Amino acid sequence: QANDQLLREIEERKRAEIALRETRSELVHAAKMAALGQMAVGINHELNQPLAAIRSYSDNSRLFLQKGRMQDALWNLEQISELTERMAQIGIQLKQFSRKSSGQLSSIPVHGVIDGALEILSPLIRKTDTWIKVVIEPEHLQVRANHVRLQQVVVNLVSNALQAVEKLAKQEIRIRVYQRDDKVILSVADNGLGILPEHLPHIFEPFYTTKQSGQGLGLGLTITKRILHEMHAEILVIPTDSGAKFECILDKAAPAQS
Repeated sequence: QANDQLLREIEERKRAEIALRETRSELVHAAKMAALGQMAVGINHELNQPLAAIRSYSDNSRLFLQKGRMQDALWNLEQISELTERMAQIGIQLKQFSRKSSGQLSSIPVHGVIDGALEILSPLIRKTDTWIKVVIEPEHLQVRANHVRLQQVVVNLVSNALQAVEKLAKQEIRIRVYQRDDKVILSVADNGLGILPEHLPHIFEPFYTTKQSGQGLGLGLTITKRILHEMHAEILVIPTDSGAKFECILDKAAPAQS
């Protein structure tokens, strides 16, 4: 009877662990959907601009063709091609970001993750005067991580930084990636008002937020920490003279076997 009871408890624990993993995965995915929802207005603007330009270029091309101005018409068609490629790239990045990830880890280049994250955030960035500086040393540094989920981490941190500097006359965000022993440090720093000492112990707690109503649920940093934990990484708040700085400590990818 004791053995039967123990087996039942083991099975219940396994089911509970599976349910917990599924719940965490759903929470991470829900956070991505919420982030996309917050960016929806900017994304709509980002797509409407090239659509309006395409309409104008196509109308002009028709007139140029009627007048026999072939070179002008060809130039307009080239502009249409470039604009449709731009719209396609936005769609690809959003599709990759919104999909559910298996969580499987692999060796990934950091610059690709950051480029993709900034592409996703470009509609928000263009609405501001924020200066964003990216430094990766060495340039082709790779980490052991999941591409989609690490991209979500960068999107979360840069989104927070954009909100932190939005009311400043001079808005700066610095993204730096470098190697420290067998680890890779990915830091995101802003020149905002920073985090008050009384808030520091709580910023990774669920639903804890210092933002105004409607600017977030207080889950971004909680989910960011959870994502990094599942990739055997961690996140720290680094004291600075001004603004806020977060460091993600990731495993450096092993060199490829020749």
